[in-house]
Amino acid sequence: MADISKAPVLLIPATPPTFAEYQLIHQTQERQRHPNPGATRPVTSDPWPNWIKGALILAGSFGVSFATGGGLGFMLFGVVLVGFGLLHQLWEYRRAFRQQQARPQPEALEFSDAGLRLHYPLGTVFHCWDSLYRVREIGDWLLLYPDTEFCYYLHLKRLPEPLTAADVRAVVRGHNMRADKAIFAV
Repeated sequence: MADISKAPVLLIPATPPTFAEYQLIHQTQERQRHPNPGATRPVTSDPWPNWIKGALILAGSFGVSFATGGGLGFMLFGVVLVGFGLLHQLWEYRRAFRQQQARPQPEALEFSDAGLRLHYPLGTVFHCWDSLYRVREIGDWLLLYPDTEFCYYLHLKRLPEPLTAADVRAVVRGHNMRADKAIFAV
């Protein structure tokens, strides 16, 4: 006799994010990672400490201010620097998004008691629940990390009828994953 208490297999078409959605997801993750702007952040690959960068910007802006003979040059220099900073941030998000899109994208995701099966045009890839690095819910998106650098995206509001986000959460949460994993971390 079959065990009726087992969760059903959920086959869901893949819903990759647009660039705007990708940017919003990762900005939200960054805010959650560093909720207090004054808190110590992890060491990055940036070799220049912030105080040196600030001193260089301040020295450059004073130099431009003296060269132009007034505060207008100082203000214009600041506007140009802020503009370059925002353009650089946008360029970094676009580069990361292109790298994400360059990887093979699954056509469908299958959630079952055994794990997560990804359906590609040339075959399938299976991840048992214990092998996933992390599962996070950011806004309307479920992010499934097979490793630290890459994740699969599932839009919980674009599920086919009659599935709901609660159905997907029930299948994912119903599994005992290793204790060091952050499951549904916010």
